[in-house]
Amino acid sequence: MLLDRNKYTESGYIGETLIGDAGQQLEQRCMAVRQSVKDHDFSYEEALEAYQVSDADYKAFLGEDINRNIFISFSGTTTPIKKMDYFAIYETMLLNYFPHPSKRVKDLFKELSKEVASQA
Repeated sequence: MLLDRNKYTESGYIGETLIGDAGQQLEQRCMAVRQSVKDHDFSYEEALEAYQVSDADYKAFLGEDINRNIFISFSGTTTPIKKMDYFAIYETMLLNYFPHPSKRVKDLFKELSKEVASQA
């Protein structure tokens, strides 16, 4: 038995197309925030408020977008590569950010390396 019969009628189909799912709507609002800030239409805080996006949601969107771009640039595809390769990419990025890492940073990388190796 169909639970949502309206979905299969013309009005249900049009409604689903116009409304879309919440995740897709959030992604579109995050893209609008990014473009508005880039174009200097709004400050970061103003754009978040205007498009009703939380700081955490926007940062999660940026993280996903960066991951997609990293995988495309390193592997030519959006399909994730092996966990060790993934970790090595981020380790290289962070070590470029910390040219002379402290003992604490080095210890953190060792611990992360062990955890990634155990899950790989």
